Amino acid sequence: MNLRHILFIAFLTVLFSSCEEKSITPGEPRLGGWDYEWMKMVRNDLNAGNSYFRPAYDRLIEDADTAMSEGAFSVTYKKMMPPSGNKHDYMSMGPYWWPDPEKENGLPYIRRDGEVNPERNELDSFQKNKMIDGVRSLSMAWFFSGEHKYAEKAAGLLRVWFLNKETLMNPHLEYAQAIPGIAPGRFIGLIDGASFHTLVDAIALLETSGVLSSDEKDGLRTWFKRYFRWLVESDHGKSEDNYKNNHSVAYDLQSSGIAYFLGDDDFVARKARELPRRRIDPMIEGDGRQPEELIRTKAFGYSVANLGNFFGVGEKGLKVGVNIFGYANQKGGSIQKALDFLVGYIGREKGWPYQQIANWEAVGNQLGLVVRSAALIYKNGSYQKLWEDTFYERMKSNWSLLVIPGIHEN
Repeated sequence: MNLRHILFIAFLTVLFSSCEEKSITPGEPRLGGWDYEWMKMVRNDLNAGNSYFRPAYDRLIEDADTAMSEGAFSVTYKKMMPPSGNKHDYMSMGPYWWPDPEKENGLPYIRRDGEVNPERNELDSFQKNKMIDGVRSLSMAWFFSGEHKYAEKAAGLLRVWFLNKETLMNPHLEYAQAIPGIAPGRFIGLIDGASFHTLVDAIALLETSGVLSSDEKDGLRTWFKRYFRWLVESDHGKSEDNYKNNHSVAYDLQSSGIAYFLGDDDFVARKARELPRRRIDPMIEGDGRQPEELIRTKAFGYSVANLGNFFGVGEKGLKVGVNIFGYANQKGGSIQKALDFLVGYIGREKGWPYQQIANWEAVGNQLGLVVRSAALIYKNGSYQKLWEDTFYERMKSNWSLLVIPGIHEN
């Protein structure tokens, strides 16, 4: 490890262990989940020809080049009309709901937990995911490569989805995760917007590229202000906020990510301060189990995803002066205990005492990224060794390595 990396790791240790809000240099993007200082260091490493981040960069450029030939995407492209009669309203189908084979018309649909109905891809969730993946890859590709063609394409995708009157999405998710024959939309459909917390970082980064006009920047922020207001004030939003499982933590991540983008640090701090009482206390047992996630057919996957959301909210809390990573509830449950419980099954998946009908490798990779963050946050050499020995080789092309801090050696 060279001196520059040693000094930078020392800086990151102070950043993550301190409860003081990180200052933002004027003109730099204000990123809630990504870290601009880390990104600049990565870019310098890439320009110097160092290889640690090269696989992730190469994959990023590959994804960005694919995105250059795809899109645009819009809620108005779906064939089905939402209950409102307005195609600008986002609409999706609950992923685990299928036609009832006992009924001639299939209605009402029935639930098959963990099995995704491909009909879902005919509505807006598929378009939304392609838009977010594209904007994220393209904005990062611009930053790391310096090629403005990527930024220009990303801006075009944003204009179609958020700004153009003919194609924009109305700022709400009232009809998300509908169930044919049962509900036109559900509050748990708000999880469809969970990835907005990375999209707003991509937008903030893109705002520094010069491809968006002042009016377009204002338009995007106005859209997210309206969506944020719906998110926190609507009945759907309030119900999601009060839910008992991973949905409420995903809600915290989405809402605090957007709030940070909009400059509402008080909201971000409040969400982080509430996390111990409202989420950790009821959701994590003394041995680290997350009971509400263990009842699912993809129990390991849901446990890992919820843990990742805990980390995401906690990391945003650090940026506004709230540190919840050392908290333990009366049972001894904590975010770190939840991590250790899951880490204990790495390499011995057959010993997992719950259901997991989906791919173990993909879920394990997601856990690897949490382990990588935990090594830095907890300054834990065991986590770092686990990352290096078990996960790095299979995760070295993941885009997160370029924008989320970790410890590495060249």
